Amino acid sequence: MATINTDLWYRIKDGDSTALAELYDGFAGAMFSLSLEILGDRWEAEEVIQDVFAYLWRKPDAFATGKGKFSSWLLVLTRNRSIDRYRSRKRRLDRGESDDTLQAREDTSQTDGAQQATLSDERSHLRTAFTILPTEQRQVLELSYFKGMNHIEISEALNLSLGTVKSRIRLGIEKLRLSLSTLRK
Repeated sequence: MATINTDLWYRIKDGDSTALAELYDGFAGAMFSLSLEILGDRWEAEEVIQDVFAYLWRKPDAFATGKGKFSSWLLVLTRNRSIDRYRSRKRRLDRGESDDTLQAREDTSQTDGAQQATLSDERSHLRTAFTILPTEQRQVLELSYFKGMNHIEISEALNLSLGTVKSRIRLGIEKLRLSLSTLRK
C-alpha cells in the first residue's frame, strides 16, 4: 500500500488538482479493496471511492492533521461510507425493494496488470493474516469492519460481554498488524 503523506493533503487543500490525481493513483486501490470487501459489489465500491474523493475535494478541512495519519483518515472515511451504503442496501432489501438495478450494472473498471497484481498481493496478505487469527478474534473483526456492527451489536449477536468483544477486537487488530508487517517483508 502506498504511503500517503500530509503534504499531499496540504496541496489538495490549496486547490491543486494534480495532488488529488496523485492521491487517486497512489491510494485509490487500497480504498477500493476495503470498500469492495465490505460491499461485495464493484460498482458500489467504485461509487463509494468517487464519493470519498469528491468529499475530500469539496471539504479538505474535514481532515485534522493533529488527529492521525491522512491515509488512516481516508480508510476510515471509506469504511464508514461503505458501511452506510451496505446498511442502506440492506434496509431496501428488508423492505422488499429490488436490488436488480445495481446487479445489472456492467463492470467498467480498467486496471492495468501491475496494479491488479499489487491489489491481488494486498488481498492475499490480508486473507492470510485473517486465517492466522484465532476464530474468536476473526469473527468479531469481520462483524465490526465488514458488516458495520458496533461493539454492543456484536456483544448481543454473539452473546458475549462488551469487554470481551472489545478485547478480542483489540487483540485481533494487534495480531493483524504484526502478521501483515511480517508478510510484506
